Amino acid sequence: MTHHNTSPEPQDGTESPADRLRRRCTADSKVVRNESIEDLLCAPTGGEAAADKGASESPRHMLCSWEAVDELAAAVSMDIGNEDLRKRNAAVLATLRRTDGRFRRLWRLPDAWRTDIDALERAFSNFGEVLGHVRAMGALAELHDGVIKLDPMLLDGVPGTGKSTFAEQLAKIVAGGFQRIQMSSAETGAQLGGSSATWANSQTGQVFELLVNGRFANPVILLDELDKAMLHPGERFSPVGPLYPLLEPAMARTFRDISVPMLQMDASSIVWLATSNERRLLPEAILSRLHPFDIQLPGPGGAVEVVHSVLRQLAQAEAVFARFHLDSDAAAKLAQHGPRAVRGLLRRACGNAAQASRWTVHADDVPDGRVERAPMGFRA
Repeated sequence: MTHHNTSPEPQDGTESPADRLRRRCTADSKVVRNESIEDLLCAPTGGEAAADKGASESPRHMLCSWEAVDELAAAVSMDIGNEDLRKRNAAVLATLRRTDGRFRRLWRLPDAWRTDIDALERAFSNFGEVLGHVRAMGALAELHDGVIKLDPMLLDGVPGTGKSTFAEQLAKIVAGGFQRIQMSSAETGAQLGGSSATWANSQTGQVFELLVNGRFANPVILLDELDKAMLHPGERFSPVGPLYPLLEPAMARTFRDISVPMLQMDASSIVWLATSNERRLLPEAILSRLHPFDIQLPGPGGAVEVVHSVLRQLAQAEAVFARFHLDSDAAAKLAQHGPRAVRGLLRRACGNAAQASRWTVHADDVPDGRVERAPMGFRA
């Protein structure tokens, strides 16, 4: 069950147009007729920082009930098995019993989300269909509480299209956090749903960890290379086994990590993204739970823009990279590689330029790595 705070009337006269519409819609259950949606939603705002908007004013999500906490408490008090597991479960119990410990915030779209999406499309021009869907869902979110609801999405396409990098950048706009799970190396469902409490080395999965220890209930979880998972439909330890309930909101509301089976949690607000190269390899029951998008290789201009986008990401993480810029030949050479390789090649190229006492990166600075994608323009 999801619990939302009732928004108070504004006290300081700084209410944004989007907040005004949300308040009126909440009060009247109708969109106000004497002002257009564009007037209310697209007018400039005086604005707080996007991060503050995403946190301090966001609705709350009830992670678990008091009954579920009591069930965990009873298990902790009676546990005479593995002492390490008992201590771990006791620590989880202490977290949930804190003030508001059973609640997590829901990330709201920042005021400038449209501008952010436009910038993302310039950097990843081959994801236009995906971003069109996100824009539509974002517009609906603004008519309610600002929390975007996205069905699980599958980004399917050949290597080198930028799927994983795109997903990470999209998460910064639409979700309260990001976690990549590399499904190609998964052998069981333990990464997602935990390992059995009967095992001596039982551990909780990523879903449990994100919800219990995270700040927000709606992070993006990226299932990277889902088609390469060791798929054995019907087998007990299939790596995709936990996804059958987690990708269905109604079932995700009663999620139980098998390492802590006595604690029922609501995992329905997680934003699920998956990538694949061959979606036909996925079990039909998983594929039917995902909204698929076909991602093509970017054209020449799009590939070069991806390179510049990766450089901007490096600069955000390490300020020194903001001082470097690429000449056109260097950008074109880097654009022949997939985004995963570009990051490492860019670091090396900037290092080579620094050795030559230059802030401009030339083509000769770029290592001759293995080309991971067809030459630019080979596919649209």
